[in-house]
Amino acid sequence: MTLANVLKSYAVAYLTGDTHLALRRSTAEMARRLRRQPHEIIYFHRADDPYSQLMVQVLPDLAARFDIKISPRVVERLPANMYPDPQRFEAYSILDATRLARLYGLGFPSSATVPDRLAVGMANRYLARLQDDPNFFSVAEEVGAALWKQDVKAVRSLCVAADIDEKVLEDNERLLRGLGHYASGNLYYAGEFYPGLDRLDHLERRLNRLGLGDGEVHFELTRLWRYGLESLDRTVTGRTLELFYSVRSPYSYLGIHLASELAGISGVRLKIRPVLPMVMRGLKVPSTKARYILFDTKREARIENLPFGRIVDPLGEATRRAMALGFRLAEDGEDIAFFKALSRAVFAEGIDASTDRGLAQVLERAGISASKLSGAMPADVWQPMAEKNRQMMLMSGSWGVPTFRIGSETLWGQDRLWAVVEALKQH
Repeated sequence: MTLANVLKSYAVAYLTGDTHLALRRSTAEMARRLRRQPHEIIYFHRADDPYSQLMVQVLPDLAARFDIKISPRVVERLPANMYPDPQRFEAYSILDATRLARLYGLGFPSSATVPDRLAVGMANRYLARLQDDPNFFSVAEEVGAALWKQDVKAVRSLCVAADIDEKVLEDNERLLRGLGHYASGNLYYAGEFYPGLDRLDHLERRLNRLGLGDGEVHFELTRLWRYGLESLDRTVTGRTLELFYSVRSPYSYLGIHLASELAGISGVRLKIRPVLPMVMRGLKVPSTKARYILFDTKREARIENLPFGRIVDPLGEATRRAMALGFRLAEDGEDIAFFKALSRAVFAEGIDASTDRGLAQVLERAGISASKLSGAMPADVWQPMAEKNRQMMLMSGSWGVPTFRIGSETLWGQDRLWAVVEALKQH
């Protein structure tokens, strides 16, 4: 491994580490005190974002439990380059919001479809005019409920003529980008983003450590999937859980370890379906998105007690060699152990998987003989297999990794193990 890669690995480890996090937070808190400002959270709302519809239902409770001010900002146009497959993302997010609403007992119609565009424009502009109104959340919930029920007449009745300058929306969108993010349904507090219900528990813990709250964490239901796992009906044993996985995805690193744990306890059969990274398929990952993913993976890894930060990017040769070897090892049932060891090596241990030495270390950690290095598949064999996996993923309704598939259910994200368990229970 080159000296440059070694130095970069240590630099990333520091930037994502606990010491740097504590320094950033203490600096932000000191700056707030010097300016004599209140603890303020900026919330970015979009009327046709299903996750936003859930957020406006829970944020009043958050504001009541914590000594904080929540300032809504309405956005409409999100950066297109952040979403590689916007149609699939939009369709999936509606289904996903339905699951989350059921989990947390929130209102969201199970029959929801993509809202009427004219009604959406009307709703966003009306809510932008009210974003400083103390009743914003209740109004946004009511407008959103009509929107998601396709009740255009109700939306028109609720959203009286909104005489606003388009600059309000533009300024809010510029603020979101300037702070370092791209998604709505998103909270920003003192240098960090918390998008959707899935990350609210991180915010709760942070505010509690500052002595601002009730000491409780209400939004961690998605993390409780392990409870009762051993008592699952034994009929789930032997069922197949597919994982569409990329060796370059930090979320896949978390996903394969968590899915392996679930399979080990429940008896479900885990099948890995590797796909090429987006960048190696000609798709770009914007730097803003890559930076957020890096820090978000670290906090998710921290809460799951998985190491993360000593990264040697496996893009290119390391990915090609890993895929060639992983597909071959699958024939002997050793691919899961290999990919687990590989992802830990490149995302937590600073190992260069593009070299024979690095791959030998990975095989050793996986309990596999280093002699298997010589048996890697040729590219003209494994590449069509990887492409077939990608096509299967797309046909299932997902666009990226990690994606889980259990029966007819498709679930995107390393934080959807709770939904995998629910799917197992239903079957």
